[in-house]
Amino acid sequence: MKQSKLRDRGNVEMHTPTAGQILQSGLSQPFEPLTLRRPMRLFPTSLGLEPLKAGLPSDDFLANFLTGRRTYLAYIRNGFGRDFKNFQNYALQRVETTPAVRQRLLNAVGGSEEVLALLASRMKEGVLIAELAQYTRVAEGALFQVMRTLSSGSLKCVHCQAELISKPALWWSEQVCELGEAEYRFVDRILYSVLATTLLPLVFSSDWEQKQHAAARIANLCSGDAHVFRNWLDLVRHRYRAKDLASLATRAGMFGPSPDSHLQRCARGEMLTVDTINEVTTRLNDPKPLRNLGLHARALAFAIDFLIASDRGFSPLEWLVAQAVIKDRLMQLFQDLKLGTTTGARRLTTSVETLA
Repeated sequence: MKQSKLRDRGNVEMHTPTAGQILQSGLSQPFEPLTLRRPMRLFPTSLGLEPLKAGLPSDDFLANFLTGRRTYLAYIRNGFGRDFKNFQNYALQRVETTPAVRQRLLNAVGGSEEVLALLASRMKEGVLIAELAQYTRVAEGALFQVMRTLSSGSLKCVHCQAELISKPALWWSEQVCELGEAEYRFVDRILYSVLATTLLPLVFSSDWEQKQHAAARIANLCSGDAHVFRNWLDLVRHRYRAKDLASLATRAGMFGPSPDSHLQRCARGEMLTVDTINEVTTRLNDPKPLRNLGLHARALAFAIDFLIASDRGFSPLEWLVAQAVIKDRLMQLFQDLKLGTTTGARRLTTSVETLA
């Protein structure tokens, strides 16, 4: 009996969450059930949802949204490239790893012995994918909560007393689309992620003009009568000083059958993959800014695609109409963030002065 009680107590202790797990649970923000009215065109499987059946986004949704890879496993596999099998053997200690192979594995993780050891140990224990998914949910959830908090509040116009910080329900009710509450909150969440990753490098800057320029550069991907992918490709083309997409493919040194035709299809709205983003920018002196902008173009395309698929209208919205809505909402959320942050700083200053 005593041994049974001890065994039961041990089971309870084994399932008691650690402080880190509790913190992760508090920071992660669960998604709401979503309902698609029609299939998504560009990202048909990313959410793992069927039209007219409410459900939660799949566990791999954030992997696809943030990295462009279909699953977390595919993300890790891509990171190690041809050495993924060697990484598995190294982690599981199936065969002896040669110094040359180990050096390649080390190079794949930026030369960090600690990172390679951590990844190998988690792979060996069979928890690498689950932990990567959890950390991603925590990071995305924490950023979302911070952005939403900073963008909330109330600020009245000194002249007409109109509310300057938008209220989501009211803002979305005035658009050409008709979304359910969960669906428009999901679109906002996507756009908060885009803004967060854009403004994070500028977080300690008090220059709102610089932040405005950064946000506008993202929003301008949705400008005019061109697809968001076309607008991004034009930015890359201008950097190469190429007259058209065919010249861009040549100057970028793209390989494969008819790379110019591939870029033309992307410009018309076919999927712009992460591999294409990397390949077309690889010859630039500083490819990172445009690559990041390419990932933002994918995120905006996802938001547009979801907006069209979840709109309750009888006929689907045209892509450019939905694209214009996404552009307006992105800049509105930025304006809310600017006003909300200013209002919060003003309240904090007033409180400090009152205490003094």
